[in-house]
Amino acid sequence: MSADTRIILLKTNAEKPSVQIQDECISAVNELRSRRDADKPRYVIYKISDNGQSVVVDETSSDKNYEAFLNKLASATDDKGKPAPRYAAYDVEYDLGEEGKR
Repeated sequence: MSADTRIILLKTNAEKPSVQIQDECISAVNELRSRRDADKPRYVIYKISDNGQSVVVDETSSDKNYEAFLNKLASATDDKGKPAPRYAAYDVEYDLGEEGKR
């Protein structure tokens, strides 16, 4: 099951979800998966909103630097400057030899 499918299932199957997943989250991961141009997003970082009621997009970027991505996750803070969790989708490019890169 792909990550965006899990997001959709969480959004549609929960009777009374305690945290809503905003439509922008699904749109962002779909854009990450479908675009193939040079400016396509490389990753999407999500967070729980400051009011604690929904998952929102914190950042998207086309930066291919994986270390910078990891640093953004590790250094994430809440509105009070305290460390805060983040969730992410990252588009990894891999080489299949004769079949090319994906």
